Amino acid sequence: MNVLKKLHIYIVKKFIGPLLLTFLICVFILLMQFLWKYIDDLVGKGLDWDIIARLLFYASLTLVPLALPLAVLLASIMTFGNLGERNELFAMKAGGVSLYRIMFPLLIFNIIISVGAFYFSNNLLPYTNLKMRTLLFSIQQQRPEVLLRNGIFTDPVDNISIKIDRKYRNNNMLEGIMIYDHRNRGGNTNVTTAETGNIYMTEDKSVLILDLYNGYRYEEIKKEEDLRSLEKSRPHQTSKFDRQVVYIPLDVIEINKANEDLFKNSFDMLNVNQLKYATDSLNNALLIRKKEIWNNIILYSLFKAENKWVNIPDEIKTIAQQNVGTYGDSNKKIMHVDSVFYNLNEMQKSKVLDFALNFANSAKTYVEVSIDEINGYQQWIARHKVEWHRKYVLSIACLLFFLLGAPLGSIIRKGGFGLPVIVAVLIFLLYYIVSITFEKTVRQAVMSPEIGMWISTYVLIPLAIFLIYKAATDSMRVSSHFYEKINNFFRRKKRKYQIDSQR
Repeated sequence: MNVLKKLHIYIVKKFIGPLLLTFLICVFILLMQFLWKYIDDLVGKGLDWDIIARLLFYASLTLVPLALPLAVLLASIMTFGNLGERNELFAMKAGGVSLYRIMFPLLIFNIIISVGAFYFSNNLLPYTNLKMRTLLFSIQQQRPEVLLRNGIFTDPVDNISIKIDRKYRNNNMLEGIMIYDHRNRGGNTNVTTAETGNIYMTEDKSVLILDLYNGYRYEEIKKEEDLRSLEKSRPHQTSKFDRQVVYIPLDVIEINKANEDLFKNSFDMLNVNQLKYATDSLNNALLIRKKEIWNNIILYSLFKAENKWVNIPDEIKTIAQQNVGTYGDSNKKIMHVDSVFYNLNEMQKSKVLDFALNFANSAKTYVEVSIDEINGYQQWIARHKVEWHRKYVLSIACLLFFLLGAPLGSIIRKGGFGLPVIVAVLIFLLYYIVSITFEKTVRQAVMSPEIGMWISTYVLIPLAIFLIYKAATDSMRVSSHFYEKINNFFRRKKRKYQIDSQR
C-alpha cells in the first residue's frame, strides 16, 4: 500500500509540471489574440503602464475558463505519453497496476480542478469581467481618440459626431476630418471639415481639444422666429481657417471609479443564482408582454370597445357594434356577417371594406413589430441561459479532457511538445467548433440550451470511454515502427528536395 501511495504521488508530480507549463502557454497565446484585437486602441494613446498592466491582468483572468481545459488535455497526453515512451506504464502494468488504478489519483486531482474551475467561473469571473469591461469603458471615456475609426461616424463625446478618413498610429494624426456639433439640439446645423488635425485631452482630463488644420466651418443660423415658420431656407455662414483649436469641456471621470452600474446587470457579470433569478424575471416579463400584445390585438383590432370609437361614421359604428354585441353570446341570435354586408349599398360596402382594410393593415404591422420584440426577449433570455450552462460546461470539460488525454497519451506513447500538441489541438478544435456552432443556435433561441450547450460534451464522452477501454486492454497502440515510418518519409522528402535544389 505504501508503494502504491508513492506511485500515486509520483504520477501527480509528473502531471503538475506539464499542467502549469501548458496553462501559462495557453493563457499567453489567448492573451496575444486579445492584444491583437485591441492593439489599435491601446498603443500610442498615452495610457499609463499600470492601466495597461491592469487591463492585461483582468484579460488574462477572463481567459482562464478557456485555457484550463486545453491545458488539462495537453498535460494529460504529455504525462502519459512520457510514461509510455520511457516504458514506465509497461512496468506498472507488469507489476499488477491497471491503467484505471494509474489514472485514479489524477482523476481525483482533476475533479478538484473541475470544482475549482466552477468556483472561479461562478464567483471570480463575473467580478473580473465587470472590472475589465469597466476599465475598457473608462479608457474610452478618458481617451476619446480610442473610439475613432476610419470611414465611420463615432461619438467620442456626447452630442459630437466625428468621421475621419485615415488615422496614423505613430503620431495620432488624423486626415479627412468631418465634425457634426449637435450641442445646440438643432440638428445638423453646425458642421466642421478639415484636411488634417489631432484630438487629445488636457492632463486633468477635463477638456477635449480638437486641433484642426486647413478646413471650413458651416453653420446654419436658426432664429426663434425661423423655428416657428414653415420656411425651409434659412441664412447660414461659412468660414475658412488655416488652423482652429476647439475646446470641449468634459465631465471628469476617475479611471478607478468608473460607473460599474452600467455593466453589473449584464449576463456575463452574474453568478448562477443571479442568472437563474434574472432568467425567471425575464420570463415573467415576457409572459406579461405577450398578454399585453394579445389584449391590444383583441381590443383595438378585433373587438372595439364602445368608448374607443373615434372619427368613424355612425352607420359603420351601428353595424359593427350590433355584430360585436351579439357575437359569442349563446342567449342571443348571432348575426351572420356576410348577410349584413350584402344588405348594404355600394357606398356603405366601400366604407366598410376601407375600414376593415385599415384595421387589418394596422393589426399586421403591430403583429410584425411585436414578433421582433418577442424574438428579442427570447434571445436575451437565451443569452442568460447560455451563460448559466457555460459555467458548468467549462468545468466539466476539464474532467472530460483528462479522460480523453490520459488514454491517448498511453496509446501514442510520445511525450514532449511534438505529437501530443498536434493531437490535443485537433481534439480541442473539434470540441470548440461543435461548441461554438451549437451555441449560436441556442443564442438565436432555435435550440434548447440543455442540448445545444452540452452537445460537444455528448460527442466526446463516447470517444473518451472508447479510448479508455482500448488503452486499458492494450488493444490499440501506436508502435515505434509507426514513428520510424513517418521520420523516414520526411527524411526522403528532405533528401529529394536537397537533390532537386542542387540540380
